[in-house]
Amino acid sequence: SDPPPFDITVLERNRVIGGLWNYTDTAPCRYNVPQSTPSDIPAATDRRCPQTNSFPTPMYEHLHTNLPKDVMQFPGTPFPSDADEFPTHTQVRDYLDAYARAHVFPHKFNLQLDTEVTRIEYHPRPQAHWTCAVRNVATNTTSVLEFDAVLVCTGRVNYPLIPEIPGLRALAQTPRDCTLMHAKEYRRAQTFAGQTVLVVGAASSGTDIARQLSFVAKRVHIASADASPEAAAARDPRMTPVVGAACNPQNPLVTHLRVTRFAPDRVWFADGSHIPLPDAIVFATGYMCAFPFIDEVASLDGTHSVRFTADSQGVYDLFELLVYAFNPLLAVLGVPDKVVPFPLYEYQAAYLAHVYQGHITLPPVAEMAEQARAAVAGPDAFTMKYQQAAYMDRLIDRVGAHQSRLGHVPDHWTERWKQTVQLRKQHLGY
Repeated sequence: SDPPPFDITVLERNRVIGGLWNYTDTAPCRYNVPQSTPSDIPAATDRRCPQTNSFPTPMYEHLHTNLPKDVMQFPGTPFPSDADEFPTHTQVRDYLDAYARAHVFPHKFNLQLDTEVTRIEYHPRPQAHWTCAVRNVATNTTSVLEFDAVLVCTGRVNYPLIPEIPGLRALAQTPRDCTLMHAKEYRRAQTFAGQTVLVVGAASSGTDIARQLSFVAKRVHIASADASPEAAAARDPRMTPVVGAACNPQNPLVTHLRVTRFAPDRVWFADGSHIPLPDAIVFATGYMCAFPFIDEVASLDGTHSVRFTADSQGVYDLFELLVYAFNPLLAVLGVPDKVVPFPLYEYQAAYLAHVYQGHITLPPVAEMAEQARAAVAGPDAFTMKYQQAAYMDRLIDRVGAHQSRLGHVPDHWTERWKQTVQLRKQHLGY
């Protein structure tokens, strides 16, 4: 058979594959409160969970996916028929294991587990290459590896985003009887039995955590990101979970608008209402795009360097939200938000494979940079939602006849995705 077109090395910080779908029973996370920009991220990394010796992920004990399995799956690789319609995190982890055994491990590549990337740099001369400084987290030894190209596949959900709200920094720095935590640390409702809890954030994780808490907590408050009732009413119901659905009818959620201020003894909301400082505040406020191992990136010809820019929303200067415009030998996968991840990754990977094999000719750097700027010029620029199918179709159109397995996304896939809230209600009750 023909030799593989690439010599591939995969670097993974954990000691198992599966990324964020690896559940850990505890979550020894390290982050600051607030933490709203990459500069807020502490230098120290998360600690391993002692039970599994794995790094903590956002998985909690009774989590189900927020997408139906036929929407979520890799193209052409369905979930097992006995998996839940909205699979548990264990079922997703098993699915990824089976996918890797069938479609990844049969190919020749070098997998290095327990390997944390600490810095990458591009060197245009004397022979162009990337250096990748790594640390073996098991032995704490360091080394430097060399590559022709680098694909960053660490995802969007590593670094908690906790917004800068007036009074929060002072509250976090003052001894208090109120636990402040991000949803990444949440594992089970029983931890908060008998407590009054405020959940900040009313998207998928926030509403699900609040629902679970309603059965054991004394009282559960939940605050959305909306500044007014009109803003709340304007949300797309296809993308908005129903706050309070399937909660404990004897302990319904107390809903609020956006948190506007923290005081030493209470929390204020956008309509002027307030509550006493609760026993715990869970920030289900999402994650930021951050890549502390990348600073500046040299251009292909070495004439200048460009600062690699990422913030709480996404990564900038990416042609097709994927290829770094100023040095196309760097790509960052999975940057768009509000997407179905597995199909997105597969289409992006197919596109990149053909770029690096020379089947696709990229535009000049200036043209790619201009397209990258224009793509993220508006509000919610990195939020893709139902435009994902058109985006994946565009990528596969560029691949053309060189790619036979992936085709255009069928129309029913997006229509099925739009039914998610209704389907969750039908299958899970919320």
